[in-house]
Amino acid sequence: MNENEERLMDFNEDVINKLYDTAIAIRNENHDNPNNKTLFSSVDQGMATVEAAMHIAYILTELKDKVLVVNLDSSSTEKIESYIHSKAKPNLFTTLSTSMFLSEAIQHSKYEKLDIIHVEDMAEEELMKQFSQYNVLSKLSPLKSYYNHIFLIGPEFQSMENYGPILELADSAVTVISSKKNDRHELNHYLQKINLFNVKSFGILRKAD
Repeated sequence: MNENEERLMDFNEDVINKLYDTAIAIRNENHDNPNNKTLFSSVDQGMATVEAAMHIAYILTELKDKVLVVNLDSSSTEKIESYIHSKAKPNLFTTLSTSMFLSEAIQHSKYEKLDIIHVEDMAEEELMKQFSQYNVLSKLSPLKSYYNHIFLIGPEFQSMENYGPILELADSAVTVISSKKNDRHELNHYLQKINLFNVKSFGILRKAD
């Protein structure tokens, strides 16, 4: 049994089935819409968001698809690295400061079909300034030529005053919540924000507490 299969044992059967169903839904969407980029995010469940994104990415690599994970949440870097063991250094904007091509920031994981880009650790104000300066969307879109799927891991919604630049990068979204501890008002606010940016929702994944 490999490491990711062992991790899946921590999920109950219903959640595992939901992860698989979501993986297939994303796969079908990307077959019909090759430019689709999927955002994994939450109001306040950052670690559960990483777990969901990385398990779904793993499922897709098992189906022989190539996946690029673009981690836009610097607080999740260590958690993601515990899954993929790439020893990747955060280099998204460092790369764009010297190159027009985001492809130069891509780093390989221990899995043949799973690659990673991490954002550097910076305050929100500086992060927004970098998004504006480098037009990340225009740099991200060409990478779909090399990958079947691009996953974006977003920061927790509650941690940012301006989530718009994150949503502007995405075409679809998977939202992760706690099955018991979630603020319905804040969740509805976030889901309304997704709709405002015309981001297609693949639904909500509930993390068992």
